[in-house]
Amino acid sequence: MYKIVSISFLFNLILNASILIGVGGFDVKKDNENYRFYDGNTSYKNVNITEVLTKETKHVNAVSMWVTKDWDASWYDVETVQKEIVDRGYIPVFIFYWFADDISVKYIKMHKKSYFDALKEFTIYLRKINGKKIVILNPEYNMNGVEKWKGMNDIFLKSFSIVRNDSQVLVGPCVGDFGNYKNVDEPKEWKLFDESLNSAAKYADFIAFQEMRALSINTKQEILLTPQRALYFSQYLYDKYHKPTVLAYLAISTYGNEGRSIQEEVYKGFLTTLSVMKEKAKLIYFGIFHYFDYPNHVGYFKDAEPYFGVLESNGSAKPSFKYFKQLE
Repeated sequence: MYKIVSISFLFNLILNASILIGVGGFDVKKDNENYRFYDGNTSYKNVNITEVLTKETKHVNAVSMWVTKDWDASWYDVETVQKEIVDRGYIPVFIFYWFADDISVKYIKMHKKSYFDALKEFTIYLRKINGKKIVILNPEYNMNGVEKWKGMNDIFLKSFSIVRNDSQVLVGPCVGDFGNYKNVDEPKEWKLFDESLNSAAKYADFIAFQEMRALSINTKQEILLTPQRALYFSQYLYDKYHKPTVLAYLAISTYGNEGRSIQEEVYKGFLTTLSVMKEKAKLIYFGIFHYFDYPNHVGYFKDAEPYFGVLESNGSAKPSFKYFKQLE
């Protein structure tokens, strides 16, 4: 039953004239007609992000949510996901990030039972949601030696099997695009993770990847090359593994004096590259990391982390927003 439903779902996505466009986020605040990520004013009520999307970006048809080690089903309660996301025509995209920055061969071996137990519990949750779903496994796993570890294939294969207890899901792994961002392609770096993926990739529904840049780490020129870099990487993945591709999350921070104009140029660049990615790499999904800025977000990009949205935290549009609305 799984294969019939999954193949039909995947086949329709590949043949569709436009790809799935997704945004990261779940809850936002509302006061009358104003929406914002967060405000200390308690008079703002919580609403699901899809209430904003129906007004602002009708081309968006997916919502991504992160599932970390400390995740609890109450974060994304089933009733809200069903009524506000699935029943309104959006595909929920779950990014399963259990190993996170702790990932290493040693860490996986020590904690794989807990990982699989968590994945089983998550799949029980998934099955309560009636509708098509996408699960992206272990984003950016290809680091700290895991990229060269053949045993990761077995981790992925067992993970696919567990998630496929839900007959309405597509599932695949997510590699990080690492290397020298001065180049638009990086064949030496991209070949490094093949040993960890080549066997499992045959049984994945797709191969996902990510692109993250910020002036706190990268140069302006490195960031501006992101659309071309994503195009080359997606083509590499498709040619190598013969699976549809997924851009799990694009994150371009507006941090720094030129941050807003740089983000704008990157989104403008994707207006031309997305159609090529669809044709040459069978891209089926393009997601952005955060729809709204997330003021308290922390991570690798340090001071740039709160500014990955295409909307300010108060809901006002950044210059990139006009191009984001044109993506298809």
